Amino acid sequence: MGPKRLSEKGGKNYDRWRNISSEKIRIGTEEIGILADSFPEYALWLVSGRIEPEHGHRSPEFDEANRNLPSQSAG
Repeated sequence: MGPKRLSEKGGKNYDRWRNISSEKIRIGTEEIGILADSFPEYALWLVSGRIEPEHGHRSPEFDEANRNLPSQSAG
């Protein structure tokens, strides 16, 4: 989800999201809330940096690592 869709979703202006995505400015609590609403599976990670996969709280890195694991079949 890029700056345009985030600005439409959260009512913040496009330039602010663009500057956040290019690391020109720091993300604020309102933007964290918009991201948490958009990606509830990442909400805990966004706020605290922690994950609890057993409760459905993941991070993008966790999801990527799981995608790269070889499939385990019992066949």
